[in-house]
Amino acid sequence: MGTIQRQGIINTVIIYIGVVFGFLNRMLIQPHYLTPEEVGLSGLLIGFCGFLTVFFSLGASSMCLRFFPSFKNKGRSHNGFLGFLLLFPLTGIIVGGIIILFLKSWLISTYAEKSPLFTDYFFWVLPLAAAMTLSIALNAYASSLFKTIVVSFLNDVWVRICLIAFTFAYSFSWIDFDFFVAGIGLTYFSQVVFLLIYIQRIDGLWLKINWPFLYATIGLKNIFRFTGLMTLTAISTLSLRFLDTIMIGAYVSEKAVGVYAIGAFIAQFIETPLNSLERIGGVKIAHAFEAKNMNEVRDIYYKSVRYLFLLGGFIGICIITCIYDLLKLLPVAYHDAATIAIIASIGSVFNMATGINTPIINNSSKYFWNLIFLSLLLVVAVVMNMFLIPRYGIVGAAIATVIASSIFNLMKFVFIWKHFKLQPYDTQTLKTIFVIGLTGLVMLLIPGIQNPWTAILVKGAVAAIIYTSLVYVFRIVPEYNKLIREKLYKL
Repeated sequence: MGTIQRQGIINTVIIYIGVVFGFLNRMLIQPHYLTPEEVGLSGLLIGFCGFLTVFFSLGASSMCLRFFPSFKNKGRSHNGFLGFLLLFPLTGIIVGGIIILFLKSWLISTYAEKSPLFTDYFFWVLPLAAAMTLSIALNAYASSLFKTIVVSFLNDVWVRICLIAFTFAYSFSWIDFDFFVAGIGLTYFSQVVFLLIYIQRIDGLWLKINWPFLYATIGLKNIFRFTGLMTLTAISTLSLRFLDTIMIGAYVSEKAVGVYAIGAFIAQFIETPLNSLERIGGVKIAHAFEAKNMNEVRDIYYKSVRYLFLLGGFIGICIITCIYDLLKLLPVAYHDAATIAIIASIGSVFNMATGINTPIINNSSKYFWNLIFLSLLLVVAVVMNMFLIPRYGIVGAAIATVIASSIFNLMKFVFIWKHFKLQPYDTQTLKTIFVIGLTGLVMLLIPGIQNPWTAILVKGAVAAIIYTSLVYVFRIVPEYNKLIREKLYKL
């Protein structure tokens, strides 16, 4: 089993363990022990700081994936690449922090009416954003060393365990709400500390920069040009990711942010395998471009489209057909999240169907085009949100986000097809669409079941049986059919 397959599988397992903790936190703990306004505050605070990390990181993670293969030389301490990498987020945190302090009054006045809790805890924005920024840079460095398993654990399991612990502590009055909010910041700072310790143990914290090597081999001009473009690209990418939450907080209320966060979180289950595969697949693609190995790029891209579309379609069917049963487990205040989850799930399935396309553009000589696509898309997304949120509330935000992300993925597909001659869709794709549609139709015919837990288990089991059977009958994944035949032969 290759590195990408082995780490991809382990990462997926870890991420799904994190999904379980995330489900417990978002669906069964926070909605019952926090008010919708308090849930909305935590979502808005993390979303706002996540948005700031794009500016603060100055393209560090993209720069790491692109240039680390050229610096990599353990015998020479990787030419001090880690020290050079950390200069970017540290500079961004200092400069960005000064700008935020100048804009503080305006930002507080923007949220004061609709999201008063956010303004009360605005002083946590800078430290939390700084911790998240450093974490992103260190994540990228560890991933470039092909050490993604611990990174996945810290991102997807550790953070959620800590948030659950602080939620329980607050609900039992062991801590007050001020300390609960502080706990969010402490969680992300602990992630930075653990990453530093981990990197020291597996490779060493080599911070002394080999400036002669950098000037002679790579050139600061090339690096700054790339990181500048990647910063603008990341701004557009994360703007789309957090734009809806930020604008709901400004246009509607913190309570609406809490309801929207529940629906969006449920849909995120679909894209979990994509996030897992991009962590190691993106690094592999970067190394493949460095070695001018387009066959490996093609292989990763084609397989990601086929497997992710299949898996995303199945998870999407389960979520859409079980969403009303699932929300019965939550207080009535969150039942409006059903429409959000359905709309977002459709967008997530489409995103899965396009595979890991972003690393192909970002790690090629055509990376500038990704910025052009994102810049156009960001303008469209802002306009759509400004138009739809005041009229349709959180549903409008969900529609705007799905349309924007779908347009972006279509543009990337056409670009990769035109410039790299890679077109991963064939008759197997049509079979996958048919399997998803037929399974979904059958699931809609299942009569209602009163108990939500029973309904979820029954529908999930029926969907799994139908879906896997159809995948086998239509021979969509040859490896799957071979595995089934081998098992049947042994029996």
